[in-house]
Amino acid sequence: MADKIVLDLFRFDQAVDEVPHRDRVEIDFPETSTVLDALEYAKAEVDGSISFRRSCRSAICGSCSMNINGTTGLACKTPLKTVLRDDRSVKLDPMPNFEPMKDLVVHMDPFWDRYSRLKPYLQPADKDSDHERERRVSPEDMKKLVAVANCVMCATCYSLCPVVSVDPSFAGPAAIAYAYRFIEDVRDSKRKERVAQISDDYLWLCAHCYACSYCPKHVEPQDDIIAVKRISIEEGLTNAPGPRHALVVAKTIKQSGMLNENEVIIGTVGRFNFKGIASIMPLGLRMAAKGKVPPLFMKPVDKVSEIRTIYEALEVPVG
Repeated sequence: MADKIVLDLFRFDQAVDEVPHRDRVEIDFPETSTVLDALEYAKAEVDGSISFRRSCRSAICGSCSMNINGTTGLACKTPLKTVLRDDRSVKLDPMPNFEPMKDLVVHMDPFWDRYSRLKPYLQPADKDSDHERERRVSPEDMKKLVAVANCVMCATCYSLCPVVSVDPSFAGPAAIAYAYRFIEDVRDSKRKERVAQISDDYLWLCAHCYACSYCPKHVEPQDDIIAVKRISIEEGLTNAPGPRHALVVAKTIKQSGMLNENEVIIGTVGRFNFKGIASIMPLGLRMAAKGKVPPLFMKPVDKVSEIRTIYEALEVPVG
């Protein structure tokens, strides 16, 4: 049974428009269908100029990512009845963090650039011709890669990432997750080079806000980001503010059971980075004038040995 549905569409054509506008397209369509089905119907029956990307209609290709009522997702996987507003409309916009090209179609170049910089293909140490059969991988080794292998490069995580919105140089969740996929593949021989590349692409800018947990394929890139940060420390890539900050925070909490802010500031900037230390001196003086300077020496909390036992059990690297 068809129902009255309104598609509240973002409209823009970079070839002719200076500013975007909105169109409300009313259709008779069953709410048991998907957002993509409704868009296909509107394009075929109402306005053929409506533009959006799509292909498989099965949540496999990742093409139909768009912003649906303020949250990015796959239109082919989103039932209309779950997103209809009180006025029986659904608001559709292009993905944030991308430049719109035409209507719901965006320029994907920044996303693919981050991805391609990782050389996202296996780089084994030997040649295929050196093996009589395919390279075997144990089930245990493959378990690490199953989740990230489900990534369809839809860019949902990239579009929702607040770090990308303020610093486009950040690699983004999908690229880091794919870096993890090859870093942890036992057949690959470029582990350190891949970690170094993703570190250079501002791995440590991730704020762990978990916005990328909205992944429609449940890849959970936030967990892969944490894993890659750990691996970068294991590989000795610690001469940067990000890893220094992580190490000094872990070290001070293990020592006293509390965060020693003085140590964290100096440790993050670098103890022998005199230029960096000089740059934060004005802040330190303002804090001192307001009585906000933490004590120079931190007394360990009661039962700090229990906290240290937790660290040892988890094998947390603290330098």
